[in-house]
Amino acid sequence: MASLMQAQHELRRSGSKLETRTTTGEYAAVPQNGDDEQRAGPQSDLQGFVNIFCGHKILSSMLLALPLGFYAKHAEMDPQYIFIFNFIAIIPLAWLIGKSTEDVAAKLGEAAGGLLNATFGNVVEMLLCIAGIRNGEIPVVQCTLLGSILSNLLLVMGCAFLAGGCLYHTQTYNQAGAATQCSLLSMSVFAIGLPTIYTNILRQDEEWEHMVTVSRWVSIFLLVVYFAYLVFQLKTHAHLFQDEEGEEEEDPPDLSAPTAAVLLGVATVVTSFATDALIDAIKGTVDSWKVSREFVGIILLPIIGNAAEHYTAITVAMRNKMDLSLGVAAGSSCQMSLLVTPFTVLVGWAYGAEMTLNFHAFQLAVLLFAVFLVTTILNDGMSNWLEGYILLVTYLVVALVYFFEGTGEDHSLATLD
Repeated sequence: MASLMQAQHELRRSGSKLETRTTTGEYAAVPQNGDDEQRAGPQSDLQGFVNIFCGHKILSSMLLALPLGFYAKHAEMDPQYIFIFNFIAIIPLAWLIGKSTEDVAAKLGEAAGGLLNATFGNVVEMLLCIAGIRNGEIPVVQCTLLGSILSNLLLVMGCAFLAGGCLYHTQTYNQAGAATQCSLLSMSVFAIGLPTIYTNILRQDEEWEHMVTVSRWVSIFLLVVYFAYLVFQLKTHAHLFQDEEGEEEEDPPDLSAPTAAVLLGVATVVTSFATDALIDAIKGTVDSWKVSREFVGIILLPIIGNAAEHYTAITVAMRNKMDLSLGVAAGSSCQMSLLVTPFTVLVGWAYGAEMTLNFHAFQLAVLLFAVFLVTTILNDGMSNWLEGYILLVTYLVVALVYFFEGTGEDHSLATLD
């Protein structure tokens, strides 16, 4: 989303300023005639790659798990090792997808760049859901969708509020922008809740067929709402989602647009293979670890696609940029509920799978309570460390429920009637 791009730009600006202050004690010459763009930009794509990988050594080192994951898959090793290696590998792949998307978007302008970033911002979650549908893991897919929303609302926002609150007594953000995102989340709960309640009240085969059709049409409507949200955020009311100090100069991208586009394509293709191997290994992993599929879907899998967003939201919160931090956390939840969830239902339609908006009643209750809690916290335009702590404890409670859930079909919170 646009907020994630702005937050990443803020990190680059801050890093550039810090580097300028620490490398020399002299005043820099005032840039003229556009020379400021050349000042910070890499001289070649090769230098850009060096900057990317050397600047993120931990994420870069995690790429070593990628060949191990592919080897484990082809060598037919124990499923838990296939799961672990591919799980680790997808985290830096998601980072590369985000980085390449950001560099391509920087050359396209604000509107087109925001649209591109909105499209590819959750491509890892989309690939996970597609792989889950192809492997018949519908409960895992639904739990991944729910888990990504909960992770952004409770874990990411909680960590951001707590980290920022430890450095600043009270932090403020645009209440109107937060209210818009809360309204969109409430609407998504409404869209998911009606098919779920409909199915649980009318337990008839013909009603199930009706619910499948309703889910598919509701998904189309949600995509239309998402498009309207993009217009609202990027064009007509962009000021509600921008930081007041967001007009400062920023460093140019590390890669040229063609190179970044190639990196984006390669990283996306490689990620699709890694997600296929990961989803295929879930059954064996669940049996080995004695945990439920729902715990894997709601708690573990969202970590893959949200790791970079977690870091970005927390870092900008520690710099008192709460509009950007909140835009990443709440904005990503809106993206999951209005884009990825209906997209997944339509993908299931294309594959002939009955992927619907019929989330289990317990999952619907968890989502409802989470959105209600976040809405009450965001209603005053201010945050502090205690509110972050409350969100984190709430997420821990959800994680504990699913961790101690039974592993059999008769104990599943996703299928139990």
